[in-house]
Amino acid sequence: MNNRSGLLSTLSAILLFLVLAAFSIVLVVNNGAVQRFRLLGTARDLQAWGWTRTDNIRTFFHYRTENQRLVEENLQLQQQLARYQTADRLLDSVAVRVEPDFSYLSANIIKNTVDRQHNHLIIDRGRKDGIEPGLGVVTGRGVIGIVDAVGDHYAYVISILGAGQTVSAKLAESGAFGPMTWPGTRPDRMILREIPVHIQVNPGDTVVTSGYSIIYPPDIPLGSVVSTQVSQGASKELAIALFEDFRALHSVYVVRNNQQPEIEALYEQAP
Repeated sequence: MNNRSGLLSTLSAILLFLVLAAFSIVLVVNNGAVQRFRLLGTARDLQAWGWTRTDNIRTFFHYRTENQRLVEENLQLQQQLARYQTADRLLDSVAVRVEPDFSYLSANIIKNTVDRQHNHLIIDRGRKDGIEPGLGVVTGRGVIGIVDAVGDHYAYVISILGAGQTVSAKLAESGAFGPMTWPGTRPDRMILREIPVHIQVNPGDTVVTSGYSIIYPPDIPLGSVVSTQVSQGASKELAIALFEDFRALHSVYVVRNNQQPEIEALYEQAP
């Protein structure tokens, strides 16, 4: 009984203290301009802090949804750009094709390696989405690899970060081109070879896809020149810093060359 009485006394004292404290604050606010300004300012600061934290939490939980929306918007822009590029090249033709040279399909990466001799990725698109071996995989900041094997819902992609993988690349300013390969060390560095020695190259020069491959569209930004050295006195080798961060990849585009069957048929007819 004594314990209960003591608890009730303590609660009563706390309640009385809170009531008196609230009454005191009301008196200060109503009778002191400086105090009122400071109290209201503190309240506004607390309110702003709460809004900021709430917005951060909301942004965090909507991150994936927003990211997917941006991927889809980028995909539409890629498709439109491909159509415009095709139309621009064919403006002088009697008949202009409606179908673009390249078409794109967005995909997400569910597995990615960067520290092996032969690296690979797995994407969440497969045969039922129209994916087939031989299609290219790119982003807006680089070339990622080539589809090698396909299941109903997933596809295995050979990364360009691998021994024997080559990307046809060129210097954006001069147009000089050559094979770009991975030296097998850092996932953010590649080597562009066979650049003629007379070509002026400066650190920071941009490297893009050449367009001489039937797999990748032309002029995809790949990276920038870090350093240059002459190889056997015949050509230059350029160290390239890639724009794309392979360690942070999440979304990619599978790209299809719509003119590939016709081009391959020409190769078969050639002597």
